[in-house]
Amino acid sequence: MRKTRKSTAFKTLGSSLIHRARLFDLRAVRMRAPDGRRFRHQIIHHPGAAVIIPMLPGNRFVLIRQFRTAVGRKIWEFPAGTLEKKETPIACAKREIIEEIGYRAKTWKKLVSFYPAPGISTEFMHVFIAADLVPAEMCLDQDEFIEKRIVSFSRLQKMTFDGTMVDAKTMLSFLYFCRKFHRAKRNRSA
Repeated sequence: MRKTRKSTAFKTLGSSLIHRARLFDLRAVRMRAPDGRRFRHQIIHHPGAAVIIPMLPGNRFVLIRQFRTAVGRKIWEFPAGTLEKKETPIACAKREIIEEIGYRAKTWKKLVSFYPAPGISTEFMHVFIAADLVPAEMCLDQDEFIEKRIVSFSRLQKMTFDGTMVDAKTMLSFLYFCRKFHRAKRNRSA
């Protein structure tokens, strides 16, 4: 008698388009679990995004404040943008830093990548540190109304922990930056 092995993988049985928006698609996905049960999820298929930590001399950062329709208020955040078709994350970061804050960076360093909302979206964010900034001409999209502000490391740290900063991508990016910055600082002083 032949034994049958139970599958240990989730399997996509199919998907259908619910809605196509300018930046993403909403799809209904039919799945089968390893135990054979079937279920459906609605998934936002997103091309991904780049987040920029713009650094100026003296341990200062450039933040933007903009109105976010989904939450109905203005919030502080690092500049970021959605990847265009066939665009690499670094190319997106280089485009967005000019568009949103009017700087170019001579030095780029990848910090981390993460899924901001894996329960509902395929969006994968790539965080870059941008340094050695030089002025460039800002070129905002027609739906962007951005205020920019230069803040010190200590001010950004305070904003992150006192509830002023509510944007998750900015908070997580800054916390990764702090860990890397403080580790390097500790290693230099040891």
